[in-house]
Amino acid sequence: MKKITKLSDKQLERYSRQIILEKIATKGQIKIMNSKILILGCGGLGTTAATYLAMAGVNRIGILDFDNVSLSNLNRQILFYENDIGKKKVDVLSSKLKNINSKINVEVFPIKLNSKNYKKFIKNYDYLLDCTDNFKSRYLINDICVENKKILVSAALYNFEIQVFSFKAWSKKKFPCYRCIFPFSEKNLKGINCNEMGILSSVAGIGGTLQANTVLNIILDESDYYFENFVIYNTEKNTSTNITIEKDIKCSVCKI
Repeated sequence: MKKITKLSDKQLERYSRQIILEKIATKGQIKIMNSKILILGCGGLGTTAATYLAMAGVNRIGILDFDNVSLSNLNRQILFYENDIGKKKVDVLSSKLKNINSKINVEVFPIKLNSKNYKKFIKNYDYLLDCTDNFKSRYLINDICVENKKILVSAALYNFEIQVFSFKAWSKKKFPCYRCIFPFSEKNLKGINCNEMGILSSVAGIGGTLQANTVLNIILDESDYYFENFVIYNTEKNTSTNITIEKDIKCSVCKI
């Protein structure tokens, strides 16, 4: 895919409301458009994040999910409609994203991620968004990102609470990885997901929006802040808490 170095008149018009922001300007918009982001999971988080990244102009978006659209998805997974039930999530989402922004490249992976198949496509992306809903997948995605030196933005939903993490654990600056915060355990592997504990539509939407916003901020300004802190947002009380995180020097994956 050819790297963008200059914006056309139509691109300047399309992204004009972003470009007038001092932090973005033309230079920042070109950074956004040259970014390559892989979204793992097309649920409440993934569909929302993908929507805003397409609108922002991310020129290469990969979406991975092996599931089909079901009726129970429609309360929180935007861009899926009743007439999409039974269809592959990645195919439906890809089509809808292209309707939003026909100029972007969307790659679909209708597969279940495992420790072997990621090697076929991981090299094509710089940023990964973990939009899954279970510890097993999060551990796997974390380990893949550490091994392949990919920036990871992960989010988790718990009732009315949203947790957002950014990881660059392979950096020489001794940033932590996901396992530093949540050490591997059999208890975690059996952790509940939104199918078992429930989720409000707006909470999933806010979570996906926070993920998209976080990765865009990292693209524009790769500050250490994002990799040293994680955010807990309580949507019921409208409060947020920032927690400083440190690398576990005994971590089995990213230890020094």
